Amino acid sequence: MRLRVTKDVDSHRVNPNYPTLRIEFELPKDDNFRIRSMLEADWCPRDDEIIEVVEKMLDISPTFGPKLAKRLEAKSKLLWRLLIEYAFSLHQMKPHLEGILSKRRG
Repeated sequence: MRLRVTKDVDSHRVNPNYPTLRIEFELPKDDNFRIRSMLEADWCPRDDEIIEVVEKMLDISPTFGPKLAKRLEAKSKLLWRLLIEYAFSLHQMKPHLEGILSKRRG
């Protein structure tokens, strides 16, 4: 199985303007996944479908929860760093923006 983000999806329910997570199953190479009626399949999951997979993985895998928590912690640290940098940039630009706005008003 390969995970790939793409806009190239052949499905009537997927908006081609947005990237989609593709889970590609390579049969028979993926011996841990079996489709009984086709030779290959693409699944373009909705958010709720992914949440279902995550919930199921939390139920069945003792290592999935800690791995997910670690990645979410790293992502949240990155998000906070970006927000702090953005706030600092706005603070640095404030005098310049106030000068521009006062010229427009006056």
